[in-house]
Amino acid sequence: MVNIEFNNENIEKCQCPCCPVQAVSKCAYEKLDKLQNISGMPNPEDVPGIYCVSGKTECGDFNPEGMCQCPKCEVYKENNLGEGNPAGYFCAKGKVR
Repeated sequence: MVNIEFNNENIEKCQCPCCPVQAVSKCAYEKLDKLQNISGMPNPEDVPGIYCVSGKTECGDFNPEGMCQCPKCEVYKENNLGEGNPAGYFCAKGKVR
């Protein structure tokens, strides 16, 4: 089982906010805007990303036909997430195990 910490360092490394899967998501952009005003550690459900740690997105307007960017992410690389299950599209398939 992969154990990745949900912390600000990993949130900053996360590539989900620029992923084509959520590029047209109004929900994700609203979360990004709100995230700018949060001081301290946000709740996982308030972060439009790091789904490899937090699990499936609560947003219903993602485009699963978009090209997943997970393999380009430093969190993915540092934790060898390609060897886990699922190996990508964490926003739709849930956190890595």
